[in-house]
Amino acid sequence: MLQSYSAQLQGNQLIWLGNAPEFGPEPLQVLVVLEDSSMSAQRSSLGALMSRAQGSLGHQSREHVLADLALSRQDWER
Repeated sequence: MLQSYSAQLQGNQLIWLGNAPEFGPEPLQVLVVLEDSSMSAQRSSLGALMSRAQGSLGHQSREHVLADLALSRQDWER
């Protein structure tokens, strides 16, 4: 099972921001995911996102879309 732990990388040193993983005699396999700070500056406002999403469901009625979503949720929960 994968677990996640928050840390900062300063040079070649890892600084744990919360609970650190328990280290045993076996080596740990680690996946590092770096946040792209340039992407956070480009985030759109909610209004811009909604205007781009307008019409993305086609010409279906609200009831038809909600029924499709309910079926998808039932499939997911099975």
